Amino acid sequence: MPRSRGLSPVKRALLAIVRAVEEIGGGPSTTGAASGAIPGGGGVLILDEPTPFLPRRDVEQLFSLVKSIVAAGNSVIFVSHDVDEVVEITDRATVLRDGRVAGTLITRDSNKQDFIELIVGRRLEALAPGPTDFGHAAPDLVIEELTGGTLEDVRISAHRGEVVGLTGLIGSGFDEVPYLVYGATPAHGGRLRLGGESIDLSQGSPAAAVRRGIVLVPGDRQNAGAIGALSVSDNLTMPVLGSLFNRLALNRRRMVAHAARVAAAFDVVPRDPLRLFSQLSGGNQQKVLLGKWLQMAPKLILLDEPTQGVDVGARQRVFEAIRRAAGEGATILCASSDYEQLATICDRVLILARGRVVGELAGPAVSKENIAVHCYNSLGGEDLRNPSESP
Repeated sequence: MPRSRGLSPVKRALLAIVRAVEEIGGGPSTTGAASGAIPGGGGVLILDEPTPFLPRRDVEQLFSLVKSIVAAGNSVIFVSHDVDEVVEITDRATVLRDGRVAGTLITRDSNKQDFIELIVGRRLEALAPGPTDFGHAAPDLVIEELTGGTLEDVRISAHRGEVVGLTGLIGSGFDEVPYLVYGATPAHGGRLRLGGESIDLSQGSPAAAVRRGIVLVPGDRQNAGAIGALSVSDNLTMPVLGSLFNRLALNRRRMVAHAARVAAAFDVVPRDPLRLFSQLSGGNQQKVLLGKWLQMAPKLILLDEPTQGVDVGARQRVFEAIRRAAGEGATILCASSDYEQLATICDRVLILARGRVVGELAGPAVSKENIAVHCYNSLGGEDLRNPSESP
C-alpha cells in the first residue's frame, strides 16, 4: 500500500504538488522543495483544483511557490472554479462555459464581475435584497426558546419575504438551527409560530414540517438531500408524487414531463430528466434540490450552505432562486459560513456564539467585512447588540 494513502487529504494534496514541482525540473534529483530550490528551463506545471483541501495559510504558501516557479522561467496552468483565486494568481485566464471557450481575460485589466459575467454568459443585475423596514408589522415567523445540540433558548423572528442569515465561528451552533427547526435533529425544547400556527419543536419531524410548508435544503446534498442512484426526475418529483398518479398507477410520462419543466425553470444542465442525479455537477445538483422544494411554494425555507461546492455560474442561479422565492412571499433562514454569500442575499444576518444569538446586522450594515468582524468579536461570548437590537 502506498505510504501516501495514510496521509490526510491536505497532506496528500501538498505531496502531489511537491512531486509535480520536482518533475518539471527533470526529476526529484534536479530540485528540492525542502531546500527552496526552484527548477527552471521552461517546464509546465498543471494545477487542477489544488486548493479545496488546503487551509488558507497553505494556499498562500502554494501561491508563493507558483510565483517562484514562474519567475524561474516555467509556466503554470491553474484550473479552478474559485474566481477570487484566479484573479489573485493568474496573468491571463480562459473561461469555459458548457464545454466551449467563452473568452479570455487579462487578469490585471479585469475584475471579478467581468469573470462572473463571462462564466454566466450574460450581464448580471445586482441582487437587491427586499425591504428591511417592515414597519410595525408583526413577524410571520417567531422561534422561541429553541434548545438542542449547542443551542440554548435561541429566539429568531423574521417577516414574510425576508432572508435572514445565520452565521458564526465553527462550534457556535448557527448551522444547527435549520435541522432543529425542521425536525431532522431532535430539539429538547422550543416553539415555532408560523402564519398563525404554533408548533412544539420538541415534537417535530421532517414529515410534519413539510405538511406545514417548511422545507430544508441540507448542506450535504448527496447523502441527505437526494438519492444519487435515482434520476433527476425521480428526485424532483418526490414531494409531489401524489399529484402524478393516474387512477391507481403512477403516470411515468407525466412525472418526467413535470420534472423537465421544473428542471428547465431552475436551469438544470443537461436538460435530461432521466439522467442520474449523481452524474450532475455540484451546481446542477443544488439546482435540482432547490427545484424539488421550491416548486411547493413553501412558507419557510431552511438553507444550510446553499452554494457549498458550487461554481460561480451556478452560485448566481442559486442566489436568484433564493431571492425570487423571497419575492414570492417565503420566509428564508440561511445558515452559512460564507460571508460574501450572506452579504449578497440577506436582509439581516444574525451572529451566533456559544449557542445563542449575540449580534445582528441589517440593511447597509450587512457586508462581508462587518459580518467577519462581528463573528470574530463574538469570541468573547458577550452580546454584541445594542439593547434596541435584541429580539
